[in-house]
Amino acid sequence: MLLILVVLAGATAIIVFNSAGESENSQPLIAKITIESCEGGLYGVGPTAERVRLEENRIVLMHEGGDSLPFDTVSVIISGHGNSFKGDVGEGGTSVEGNTEVLYKHLNPKEKNNTYVNRNSAVLEDNLWDVGEKLILCGQDSSKYINSSVKVSVNGGFNTSDNYGFKAGSEIIVKIIDVKSSNVIAQQRAIVKHAD
Repeated sequence: MLLILVVLAGATAIIVFNSAGESENSQPLIAKITIESCEGGLYGVGPTAERVRLEENRIVLMHEGGDSLPFDTVSVIISGHGNSFKGDVGEGGTSVEGNTEVLYKHLNPKEKNNTYVNRNSAVLEDNLWDVGEKLILCGQDSSKYINSSVKVSVNGGFNTSDNYGFKAGSEIIVKIIDVKSSNVIAQQRAIVKHAD
């Protein structure tokens, strides 16, 4: 009887210990992320003076406090009035404009354009977005040569080049999301300044 009691007590202690460890590891990430700058414009449409290149659409995000964010399990959603292309940019593609949503499935360099890696090399080094570090997102982070981890939809249609521009003078909303818990870590709004 005593042996059974000892075994049951041990099993209960193991279950409680494992549950405590799991809940501690599954705590949602908390961080303060701000938009340091947001520049851009629509790509290839409108008066020539107002047009910008894809790479001139830049959003600089600053980690100002809280948890270090693992690039593998954090995603970013950017929404606002923007444009993309159906087909290949520069090879007869057609511009589509309207309600635009950009999804960065994750923030690591996998399945992104090499310029993303070059711009963010210091931040990407340890695979964590730490306090004091900037992350720069750009309208040309996707590459047509790979299965991109950057997905762009315009007016609900996903058959785009996965590159993007946001209209100068319009408002965008940026959400940073913890993929594991599906929690929004941070949400910021910004007005897009025309890229010079």
